[in-house]
Amino acid sequence: MQPNSPHWILAAVFSTSLGVGLIFGFELPLIAIVLSRSGHSTLLIGAVIAVSLVAVTLIGPLYPRAIARLGLQRSVMSGVGAAVVILFVMPYWNSVAAWAVLQIATGCALGLSWIASEIWMNTVSGNQSRGTVMGIYGTVFSIGTVAGPVLLEFTGTSGALPFLIGGLCLACTLLPLALIRDVAASSAAHAAQSATVAHAASSSMRRGALRELVGFLQAAPVVMVAAAVAGLVESADLSLLPLFGLHLRMGERAALLMVTVFLAGNVALQLPIGLLADRFGRRAMLGICSAASAIGPLLLPDAYNTPTLLWPLLFAWGGTLYAFYSQGVAMLGEQFSKRDLAGANTAFVMVYCIGGILGPSIGGWAMGQWPNRGLPALLAIAAASLLAVLALRRRVSR
Repeated sequence: MQPNSPHWILAAVFSTSLGVGLIFGFELPLIAIVLSRSGHSTLLIGAVIAVSLVAVTLIGPLYPRAIARLGLQRSVMSGVGAAVVILFVMPYWNSVAAWAVLQIATGCALGLSWIASEIWMNTVSGNQSRGTVMGIYGTVFSIGTVAGPVLLEFTGTSGALPFLIGGLCLACTLLPLALIRDVAASSAAHAAQSATVAHAASSSMRRGALRELVGFLQAAPVVMVAAAVAGLVESADLSLLPLFGLHLRMGERAALLMVTVFLAGNVALQLPIGLLADRFGRRAMLGICSAASAIGPLLLPDAYNTPTLLWPLLFAWGGTLYAFYSQGVAMLGEQFSKRDLAGANTAFVMVYCIGGILGPSIGGWAMGQWPNRGLPALLAIAAASLLAVLALRRRVSR
């Protein structure tokens, strides 16, 4: 496999995605533990963690122009490189206010890498394999996320060492990308791709970036609803599923294991779902996954006392739920030309982040109103709303 070939480019982007997933799974628990040890409230800790998503949402309209100026390769490397530097700085500038600022900077940096990576994957992969590529992307990112807490077990949570090791691990994932010397010159197709992305981003800024992004929401409602539901449900699950288990009088270790099994389903099922989406159609698979994700949480309160039902349920539910995001990105590449892909992908990520910000708050409110059924009801309604939009669009298209 030669550097600059499409397969090498995809492998290099997957490598950085693994690193970003690792840091999400590593840095956020580390921040929470360090701040909690210092006596700060859970509300303050949650706010410090959430500001990175808020930052991505607020500066989202600026990403297409930045990607146009830097190019896809330098955008990915700049974003990840900045996140490495921030990790190295954190242990030596560790007040709450400083960490809030650094989390904003981290969100801005990784948001640039995030969007540029997905644009790059969509332009390199063809229509016949796009679902598979995005399935691999989801799997690799999830493996990184699951590996984050494992790495934290080895580094510990005290002093500068965990931050330095985390930064070094993230920097190592850039090595395959650094071997690609000249993406734009590697083929006529890549040269054309860089030109169209640059032209689209510059045109978007001239016409008004925010108005342009709203246009993408109107042009692809199914994809954008998938992004919103994915962000809301994923964030609510990861933050509240252990608490829900405790409400059901499960032990603390069993409640935490719920999240592990849920994420394991994501790791194992993204690639098979991507292969099936390429064969039978992305909308059809998204509909099947929506139906499964609407039914899954409703079964949860009655399955928790039966391990032979609970763990397979969480595994399958986790896999189908995460397909909302990976196959949503694949549908972006299917629906939008290269000229419009930068703006469309930015809108998709912004909507996902908004869902991610709202999910824990709405989920916490639902649990407060109905402790044993509120969270499953919310998650089921969210997934069912995507299924309803898919059915409505199918009816309109007919």
